[in-house]
Amino acid sequence: MREQQIAVRLPADAGIAIGPILFIIAILGILAAAIAAGSGSFTASTTNEGFDVKASALVQAGETLHEGMDRITLEGGIGVNNVVTNVTATNGTLDLFSPTGGGIAAPSVALANNPASDVWEFPTATVFPGVGTANGVTMALLNVPEGVCDAVNVKANGMTVSTNYNAADLGDPTNTATLTIANLPAAFDGKMLGCLANSNAAGGYWFYEIVAIQ
Repeated sequence: MREQQIAVRLPADAGIAIGPILFIIAILGILAAAIAAGSGSFTASTTNEGFDVKASALVQAGETLHEGMDRITLEGGIGVNNVVTNVTATNGTLDLFSPTGGGIAAPSVALANNPASDVWEFPTATVFPGVGTANGVTMALLNVPEGVCDAVNVKANGMTVSTNYNAADLGDPTNTATLTIANLPAAFDGKMLGCLANSNAAGGYWFYEIVAIQ
C-alpha cells in the first residue's frame, strides 16, 4: 500500500517546476519588450542628434559667408551689389569665394534637402523687417529638410515652435535674383539667421543668413 501511495505522489511532485518556468518566460517577455522599446527610442534620438549636427554646420556656414562678405564690403570698401557670389568664380578680388576676395570656400550642399540638385542661392531681398534699411539685404539661402530647419531655429534663435507655423512668402529663390518677402512671422523680425517654411508655390524649408545689408 505504501508503494502505491508513493507512485501516486510522483506526478504531483514533478509538476512543481512549472511555476518557476512560467515566471522565467514572463520575465523574458518583459525584457524583450523593453529592448524593443529602447531600440525605437535610440533610433529617434539618433535622428534628432543628426538634425542638431547638421543645424550646427549650417549656422557655421552662414557665419562664414557673412565674414567673407564683410571682408569685401567693409574691409575692401566695395559695394554689396558688386560682390560676385557665383560659386565657380574663384579668382577675382570681387569674388566671394576667391582667396583674394572673400577668402572663403564655397559652402557645401551636402546639408541640402536634395544635395543632387539643390544649390546655395544668394538673392537680394527688397526688405527684411527689423534688419538694415529700405534698400534691402543680401541673403544666403539653402533648401533643407524640415527637421534640420526646426533644429536651426532652436539652436540659433531659441525657438521651440515648429517651422510648420512659421511660414513666410519667400517667392521662388531659385528663379529670381530679387525677393519680396511677405508675411514674415514676427518672431523672425531682426533675426539675421534662421530657417523658414516657404508658403510660396516654390515651397520647402529654407535656411537663411543675411550676409550683407544694402
